[in-house]
Amino acid sequence: MKKLTATQIKVIAIIAMTLDHIAYTFLPAGTAPHYILHLIGKTTAPIMCFFLAEGFRHTHDKKRYLLRLLLFAAISQPVYYIYVYGSVPDSVLRFISSLNFLFALVLSFICLLILTNDKLDFTAKGILTAITISFAQFVDWGYIIPVWTIIFFFFNNDRCKMLVAFIAATIIILPVTFLKYYDSFVAFSFNYGALLALIPIHLYSGERDRSSTPLKKKINRWFFYVYYPMHMMILIIANK
Repeated sequence: MKKLTATQIKVIAIIAMTLDHIAYTFLPAGTAPHYILHLIGKTTAPIMCFFLAEGFRHTHDKKRYLLRLLLFAAISQPVYYIYVYGSVPDSVLRFISSLNFLFALVLSFICLLILTNDKLDFTAKGILTAITISFAQFVDWGYIIPVWTIIFFFFNNDRCKMLVAFIAATIIILPVTFLKYYDSFVAFSFNYGALLALIPIHLYSGERDRSSTPLKKKINRWFFYVYYPMHMMILIIANK
């Protein structure tokens, strides 16, 4: 089977995210198209966690990487809030208690910084990581995002362990986090579409498009961050 580059998999993730949000915006809940598009759309989050772990491993400037995440998370937050709730927040507390997906990636990145810090002992790493993950209750997707990222980072060289850990975490944590928001397990079950992310991840060639020109590399690096708030703005306008 043909392998896929990082850019190709990220394009798949962007398309899946767009389909997920189209279903959320325009399709009635409980219909087959709504379910199918959400099922596909749930592949985006684990794919982005996988490439965050890859990016953390390969970046030459972790501080700049984190600042880039924070910048676009902050830029995206007003758009995200209006997209999800349909109005401007009436308080700062409400605004920061429901944060967008990029903030989940920020927390995940911080977890990796803690866990790879040689100056911290095992106990300190565990406590600080647990505290960081606890803040995920305020972000889109919740606790599962840092957990996925940690799995992808530390089990990178053992695909079998990564597969088992990813599936176990997904099966256990998703219903604990989200089942309460649905009328039934069946209505919740499209969230397990996240497991489909293992297909493109398995097909990842390890190629980070080294043959690309400097301009293409910059576009690849920045496109998801720009597209994330931009596509929500378009959906907000289209749904007026």
